[in-house]
Amino acid sequence: MRIVLSDKKIQEIQQGNKSTVTMRPHCLLALVALVLPLVAAAATGHRDALVGGYQPIKNISDPHVKEIAEFAVSEYNKQAQGKNKLVFQRVIRGETQVVAGINFRLVISAKNESSEVSNPPTAAAAAGENYVAVVWEKSWEHFRQLISFRKLAETK
Repeated sequence: MRIVLSDKKIQEIQQGNKSTVTMRPHCLLALVALVLPLVAAAATGHRDALVGGYQPIKNISDPHVKEIAEFAVSEYNKQAQGKNKLVFQRVIRGETQVVAGINFRLVISAKNESSEVSNPPTAAAAAGENYVAVVWEKSWEHFRQLISFRKLAETK
């Protein structure tokens, strides 16, 4: 099979190739013009708001935050099986992390239940101690799980 093209057809094809070649820099320029502002915006964006990072809880007196903290102390007490039972006092500070649900990392003040009945209770026992608890919550499933609970080291 042999294809025969006229001179006129060959010239049309060559003209088409020239317009394509001259069009490429324009497309490249348009692409750069679109992408450059996006890159600049990403570079100057919020660096503290990392996806998946912890964010401070603005209102630690929110009843839901208190409920999460009380859950953490209650779960700790269940896992401790009656040893060193703690009584929740207050939430000192907290952070949340969006995962497949929400992780609450809370600093909780709690005191040993036995310090409530000691005669007379010492100032340190009455003040309680600080603990860090991480609770994973999926509220739409009514699911909560205590991930970790540990005593904060005392700082003097």
